[in-house]
Amino acid sequence: MTFYIRLILFGLLYLSAPLLKADWMNLTGAETAQNIAEIYVLDDHVKVKLEVYIGDLEKFEELVPDEWIKESPGKRPSLEKRMQIFANERLQFITDEGVKLPAKLELVEARKRVDRFSSYAGMINPMTRQRVKSAPADKRVLYAEIIYPFPEKDKTLKPKQLQIVPPMDAQGMASASIGFLAYHKDVPIVDFRYLGQTAKLNLDWQDPWYTQFDNKNLSRHHKYPLMIYLYVEPRQVRLESLMRFSDLTEMTGFDVEDTQVSSKDKYQLLQAHINKYYSDKNILQIDGVASKPDSIRVEFLSATLFGLKIIENPAAIDESSLLVGVSQQIYVRALPQKVDSRWQYFNQRIDRIPYTAIDPVGPLQGLIDKDDPVFGWKNFLKKYSEPVIHPVIVETGWNIDIPYFGKKKIVNQLPDQQQALSIVSGVLENVRVAFIEKKPDSLTRALGEVVNSNDPDTLHSDSLIKELEKLFAPKVTGGSVGAVQVFKDLQIINVRNTGDINGFSATIGGLASISAKHWGHVDQRQVGFQVLLDLVEDDDQWHLSDITVIDIKNIK
Repeated sequence: MTFYIRLILFGLLYLSAPLLKADWMNLTGAETAQNIAEIYVLDDHVKVKLEVYIGDLEKFEELVPDEWIKESPGKRPSLEKRMQIFANERLQFITDEGVKLPAKLELVEARKRVDRFSSYAGMINPMTRQRVKSAPADKRVLYAEIIYPFPEKDKTLKPKQLQIVPPMDAQGMASASIGFLAYHKDVPIVDFRYLGQTAKLNLDWQDPWYTQFDNKNLSRHHKYPLMIYLYVEPRQVRLESLMRFSDLTEMTGFDVEDTQVSSKDKYQLLQAHINKYYSDKNILQIDGVASKPDSIRVEFLSATLFGLKIIENPAAIDESSLLVGVSQQIYVRALPQKVDSRWQYFNQRIDRIPYTAIDPVGPLQGLIDKDDPVFGWKNFLKKYSEPVIHPVIVETGWNIDIPYFGKKKIVNQLPDQQQALSIVSGVLENVRVAFIEKKPDSLTRALGEVVNSNDPDTLHSDSLIKELEKLFAPKVTGGSVGAVQVFKDLQIINVRNTGDINGFSATIGGLASISAKHWGHVDQRQVGFQVLLDLVEDDDQWHLSDITVIDIKNIK
C-alpha cells in the first residue's frame, strides 16, 4: 500500500539525549543502524522497543497511526488486523513448538532518535575492513512499544527457544537495516548487532545468565561468569576477581539463615564475610614468598552493554545479573620478577576462566583451565626503571663567600617565569612519584623527601595529605583511586613573596592526565587544575611547603 506520512508531526519533536561514555566500544556499528530494536524477554511475554527511521516507515507501515496518513484511513485495515500482519510478516517471534507469538501495540509516537554514541562511526572496522556507518542525519523516528504474549494454554510452560525473524523481502533477505540488542529479564544477552537473518535464542529460565543465541557472533562482551585480573605495579600487586553473586557465595560458604535480615544488611554481611574469608589466605607467591592481602575491597557490579557498571545499591538488582568484585592488594618494595597463583574455584558450567595480567607496559591475556589452574606473571620488561625522586636544583639568588663560614646564600630573589616553571615542574613530578607509594608509612617517608616545613607536624597533617590527594590520588567510580600519569601545559599565573627569604608562593594552572585501573578497565580522564603552591629552598634543593587546590575539573 502506498501512502503519505504527515512529517510535520515529527518536525516539532527535538528531544535531548545524554551522551554515553563506554569502557568498551562495539565495532559492528549496529548501534548506528537506521532502525533500532530493543528486545526484552520477560516471564510471560516479549517486549520490543522499536525506533523506526523516518525513511523506512513504509517498511513498518502497520505501526503508523491512522492520523498520520493523508489518504482516507478507512481504506486501511484495522489496527488489530495490521498487528496480525506485523506479527506474521514483519518482526516475528516463533517458539520452539512453532507458535508465532501475536503482537499488541502498546505505544506509538513521534520521537527523536536516541543518540547512541559510537567513536568508530565513519572509521574503518579493523575486523571487516568496512567503513562503520554513521547514524542517520535525520533524527526523526517512529517510536513503538510492542508486546508479544506467550501462549495462554499453560503459563508455566515457557518456551525453551525463540526464533527472532526480521522483515524479509521476496529473496529471503532482510528488507530493513535493524540494529538490535536483547535482554533476558535483567541480563543483557547480546551487544549491539545487526538483525540480518533469523536468530535462534536458547532460553535458560533457571539462570538467564546462560541464555544465548545459537550464532556465536551474537553474544555480549562480558559473557564470562568469572574473570580474573592480576595487576603488577611498582609498589603493589593486586589480584581482582569478578564473580557472580551465586558463585561467590558458593565458593566462600556464605549463607544468611536469618530470614529477617534485609537485603541491604545481607550485602553488608557478605562484604564482611569476604574480608574475613580472604584475610588469612596466601593468595599469591611474589618472588617465591607466599603473600596475604594487606587490604581488601569489595564492590558490586553489573555487566551492561557499555561495560561494567558499579552498583551502589545491589538490593535493587536481580541477583542473576549481579557481579561481586573482590580486589586484594599486596604492598611490594619494587616491581617483582615473578608472581604465581592458583585459582581454586570453577562452577559447574565453566571450566575455563579468562585472566588478564597488567604491568606497566600493558595487558597480557590468557585462560585458566580447570585441569591446569596455575596462572601468573613474569617480568620481561627490558627498559623499565624504578620511579625515583630527583633533587630540584634551580638557582634564583646570589651566592657570596664569607671567610671562615664557607659559601652562603644571603639573598634569594623571586624567580622569573622560566625559573619558577622549572621549580614547579620538578616539585610536582616528585610529589607524583611519591604517590606511587601505596603503603601509608612508605608514602609518608617519600613525601618527607618532597615536603619541607618549619612545622614538623605538617608532613603528618591530615589536611595536607587530603589536599594533595585531591590532585594526586583522586577517587574514581566505585571507590578506586586514580593517579597522575603526566602533567601538561603548566603555566605560572603569578609569583609572590611569602615572607621567607628562602621561598616564594606561586599560583599555577595546567592539565593532568589521570588513570585508574580496575576490573580490567582503564579509567582515563584529563583534568584542568589551578593550585597555590608554597615552595622553599633548603640546602640548595627546592621543596613543597604547602598546597591549596583552587579548582579541579574534568576536561571533555
